[in-house]
Amino acid sequence: MDIRCTLNLPQRINESGRAATVPLALRAGDVLSASVLDVEKGNDALLSFDGFKAYARMPLPMVAGQDVQIRVDPTADRLRMVMIPESGMPTNAEDVDRLEIRWFEPVSDTPSLFAHSRFLLPGRSFQARITGFEKNGRTLVDFGQFKALAKIDVPVSRGQTITLKVVNSEHGGTFTVAPDGRSSGINPAAPSMAGLVSVRGEEGGAPAKTVGPTAPPTVADAAVVREQIQYLRHRAVQPEKAVSVPFPSGLKAALTHLDQALQPANATGNPTTLAARVREFVENSGLYFEKRLESVIRGLQDGPASRTTGELAAQPAIRDVMLKDLKPNLLILKQFLDLQPMDTPGADRHLLETLKQVVQRAVTNIEHQQTMATEKPVDPDLFQAFSHLLFLSDTPRNARLKVFYAKKARDDAQKPPRVALLLEMDTLGTVRSDLWMVGKDLNITFFVQDTGAKTAIETGCHCIGQKLDNIFHTVAVRVVVNKKKIDEFEDDDPAPCDGRLVDLNI
Repeated sequence: MDIRCTLNLPQRINESGRAATVPLALRAGDVLSASVLDVEKGNDALLSFDGFKAYARMPLPMVAGQDVQIRVDPTADRLRMVMIPESGMPTNAEDVDRLEIRWFEPVSDTPSLFAHSRFLLPGRSFQARITGFEKNGRTLVDFGQFKALAKIDVPVSRGQTITLKVVNSEHGGTFTVAPDGRSSGINPAAPSMAGLVSVRGEEGGAPAKTVGPTAPPTVADAAVVREQIQYLRHRAVQPEKAVSVPFPSGLKAALTHLDQALQPANATGNPTTLAARVREFVENSGLYFEKRLESVIRGLQDGPASRTTGELAAQPAIRDVMLKDLKPNLLILKQFLDLQPMDTPGADRHLLETLKQVVQRAVTNIEHQQTMATEKPVDPDLFQAFSHLLFLSDTPRNARLKVFYAKKARDDAQKPPRVALLLEMDTLGTVRSDLWMVGKDLNITFFVQDTGAKTAIETGCHCIGQKLDNIFHTVAVRVVVNKKKIDEFEDDDPAPCDGRLVDLNI
């Protein structure tokens, strides 16, 4: 009889909140190789396999950096995992039994509660299973749709399942135990279970910052902002008018620069001009604001004389970043909108409320991507990805650009980033294009929704190589029908490779 075991490996979560799982079929006789990334309490190890990671309680003490092999053995009615010691597998059955791995929990690429904070919406309930694994005082909890390391302030034990309901809290994820959620051995009379369960997602038990919804703004949102910015810029500001206080210093300049930054690019014009405009979209997106500012300040401080804060702020290079970057200008506008009374008689509440909501979404999206980039990853070899909204003049539809930054190679040469482009097109539908370079060779993969779009692109794809022939040695193009790859655009990360992480911390 062919006994097999299927592990569902949660690698990421999509925008709808559903976990994207990758099934792995294990059969008797399979041998898995893994590297030990981290160890807790001597035997609890975070293992990195080919394609997934898992926490495992190993039968022997482990050390970080150690390589291990695990064999899948059959029993009467199931499969089990057995560690192969360096000295070789013993022949005695009792010795083999002692090498069995009895606790094994596959985890996502980022098993942190903070990484999934956008799904912890107030009022939402989770069936939480206590796995028994801990790290730095945090417990690995299975929330059903994802697993996360969390600080739990109530007594729990391995295997317990409780129903947790998300409540509002300024300290991040805070849950209350549902009335019917005390299950699997939890004492209903325990006083610590009567109140709130505080779950925090950062190292050391520090309160997690609440990032909030992270759905990025759309092209339609950007059009609304442009229209309302024009309205604010050109109206006469009176106390009884829609804007109840005069413009503060810097707001007019911020509105002007936001209007310029949100102007769509001409996708059918000169390719060089379009490339420069896309580069501006990326560089001034707000995602790299602090890092760009730090780089400029370091360069200025390396001069012959140190400068005061005021002198630095007056430097043209500093002013150029502050004026062109999206984040500081959005924050200036957000601060102004936060001061406007929405219930003032005669105020244009619709304009202010709509503009305020879109600006808040934009700022939240920037801060969320920055936070995800600075969070310490489980695997130091992971890519870092940043998503950008592109504004194109020839279409009112969404166009998104995602840039994956790789680490440096051993020769310390910076590898070019990988790029993914998502376009909503009239005739072809939604098309995803992934581009990456190997030396002077360019690889392009189009992901389309149906065979009709595949045929249309394949018919004319030879033109791509002809147009790029003077830039690259070879251009390899393939077209794949894969709707899932399109749907996972925002959450998709390529496989790790050698390189250097982009550090947004200052």
